Amino acid sequence: MLDIRATLFDLDDTLVKTAKVKWAHHKAVAAHYGIELTDETLARYWGMPFDHMIGHLYNHVDTVDNMRAANRALDPQFPKAIHDDTIEVLGKLALHGIVAGVVTSTNTEFALADLRRLQVPDEAFLFVQGAEATPYHKPDGRVFDPALARLAELGIRRSDVLYVGDALMDHEAAVHAGIRFVGVATGFVSIEQFQAAGAPAIARLGELPAYVGLGA
Repeated sequence: MLDIRATLFDLDDTLVKTAKVKWAHHKAVAAHYGIELTDETLARYWGMPFDHMIGHLYNHVDTVDNMRAANRALDPQFPKAIHDDTIEVLGKLALHGIVAGVVTSTNTEFALADLRRLQVPDEAFLFVQGAEATPYHKPDGRVFDPALARLAELGIRRSDVLYVGDALMDHEAAVHAGIRFVGVATGFVSIEQFQAAGAPAIARLGELPAYVGLGA
């Protein structure tokens, strides 16, 4: 059993299904600006902090506030969906007294709105940390500084923390921060690619309780 007291999660394609529907969303917003957005461009900037990403995706044709508003205006047409096992996994962690939090490149208000719409209980997480909470972003390990400070208030050390993410930059950030990591192959990175990078990995989030020793 892994000796952990807290599990931090990436959001997009880790807890919720994101890329497929949101790539279509970004293409629709880009078309509004007269831009033909390609998969290659999306792949290049995917995972950046939201406000920076949309600037690149929409060619900086408008202010950040206006580009964000254009994106949000189409959001109801392209809703994220929750992974089938997310709620069950969060419940098992809570049952065993393991604190959960979110560290995401999505803006906090958007992340909270998605989680609430998907009926994830507010009490499932001690906190949800979005991109604007720190000037540092993955793969910089300092992205975890606010989250780790919150956990330290509970007496939880870095060595007690596990980060779960679907991208190689999630792994790199965790390594730089001195916290543990497990990849989940529900994004663009396979188990074999995580392992080649030196990261343990699971196929889906539902395998996490068994991975940390809580049972299947």
